[in-house]
Amino acid sequence: MKSTKSGSSLFDVKGRYFSILITIAFSFLLYLTVELSDSKFLISQLLTDNNIWYRIFEVYLLIVSFSIFLISFYTYPQTKENRLLIVGFTFLTGGILYWIQILDIPFYLGPEYGISSPRCVLLLCLIIRIINAICFCVLTTFKFTNKYVIKRRYMCVAVIITVIVIYSILSSPLIKQEHLINDSGLTVFSICLLGVSALLYIYAFCFNLRQYIKTNEFVLKLLCYGFILMFFSEAAFIGTNRIFDLNTVLSQFYMAVSYGILFYAFYIENVKKPYTQLSKAKEDLDEYLKEMDKLVDSRTIELRGMYEKLMADQEIARGIQLSMLPSGLPENEFVSFSAGYVPAEKLSGDFYNVFKIDDTRFGICVGDVSGHGVSAAMLSIFTFQKMQSLMEETAGEAISIPSMVLTHLYESFNSANFNDDMYIVMIYGVFNTQTGILSYASGGLNTSPLRIRPDGSIQELENDGFVICKLGSLLKPKFVNRQILLFPGDKLLLYTDGLVEARDSSNNEYSIKRLKSTIQKYNKWGIDHLTEAIINDVKEFVDGRKPADDITLLAMDVLPPF
Repeated sequence: MKSTKSGSSLFDVKGRYFSILITIAFSFLLYLTVELSDSKFLISQLLTDNNIWYRIFEVYLLIVSFSIFLISFYTYPQTKENRLLIVGFTFLTGGILYWIQILDIPFYLGPEYGISSPRCVLLLCLIIRIINAICFCVLTTFKFTNKYVIKRRYMCVAVIITVIVIYSILSSPLIKQEHLINDSGLTVFSICLLGVSALLYIYAFCFNLRQYIKTNEFVLKLLCYGFILMFFSEAAFIGTNRIFDLNTVLSQFYMAVSYGILFYAFYIENVKKPYTQLSKAKEDLDEYLKEMDKLVDSRTIELRGMYEKLMADQEIARGIQLSMLPSGLPENEFVSFSAGYVPAEKLSGDFYNVFKIDDTRFGICVGDVSGHGVSAAMLSIFTFQKMQSLMEETAGEAISIPSMVLTHLYESFNSANFNDDMYIVMIYGVFNTQTGILSYASGGLNTSPLRIRPDGSIQELENDGFVICKLGSLLKPKFVNRQILLFPGDKLLLYTDGLVEARDSSNNEYSIKRLKSTIQKYNKWGIDHLTEAIINDVKEFVDGRKPADDITLLAMDVLPPF
């Protein structure tokens, strides 16, 4: 067990922390080499006499400072990272100060002073270093909330004020050169400022290292590299004996490398990280879509099974409904019947029936129920069952009075647990073959029965009535019996509104006018031929399209005695 833990720790050192240790070791060895080198070496003499390398580092630091600022400034509207924006403006401040130093802007200390004076160069370097150290320490320690959006113009104003204050300090004669550097090197004041900066970088490094251990974020590792180099930059600058010596160049070298690392860290944080997150989000989305495809396939198979079961149940319901319709219509020597039936769906809401009450009387009905499909089919079956039970219970007496039949259906419907939006419309009649009288009552069917005379004239019969619906607690309607005498050769046509309201491709209705025209055209050909002709004419009118509503018609022919 102990050997396993030891191996794990060694792996961590070689893996996660190895590059950090190498950075510390390399920086220390380079620092030690410079400190132990003789100041009389040619390279030291060249650097002292010619400050070109110092200027190169300054230009590089200026470019990197402005680059970090521009990245944070222009990505802020998307990232909303207040911490990174403050870092960017800190680098902007340092960049402006480097720019002042590179342009050699004079400070009015006297005619003999300019930016090239050791006092101004050193003071400017100390200010930049202490600003950077304080800023990184604060931004590393405290978590800035992104709840509020920082106005970037306010930050620009703050930078301008800061630069003006620093410029005023540089121009002030109160701080003299001997306060900062003398013949033996930096003064205690300068060393204390650099020491504070070095301590702040040590703190920032330890804080980021602890966070890196917890999160293993690559950006935190880069910050650790940068703070190590910043520390050694401060340490190298403490050993400065005069401006532009080997220690100064080494210090600038450390700072230049650390700036490059910090630039890469902020590039990752502000620019590369969002794209990396977007790529990761795309991969996660692709994986999610794959899972969704699998789920959809599974649900499709499940729904297909449910659909097949539903279709099987619908076929059973359709079979029950068709079994309720008469397979053959009764007749005798005085009357014959014919029917036409075109459902809009597999399950229809229309129904019709013809049955013998006794030897001389026939019951006929045509009706329509609300909706289509299973609910409509079940409602039509309910109507059949109630009429059948009424006939069986009263031995045919109650079924012979149309108004009583509709009253019974109305009461039974309101006693059942149907929805309030469901209803039945129908017409029910009784034809007596001995007297030729047709008694009928309307239950709200919105089509008028048509009496067709032998000469082809058509009479629309009165058909007012109340719908069978869920109003039993409010209203008890009185259904009215009506009578009409039919003579031999007369025909009677009962039909639902699906017939006259059928529409063609131009949305024109079939209409009662066209129905009468078809009746007059085929009236002489017999009752079966008449219903077939009407059905064919409707189908031709809708041009083979599925009708929007069920089509049902029932025709009765009063036969002549010879």
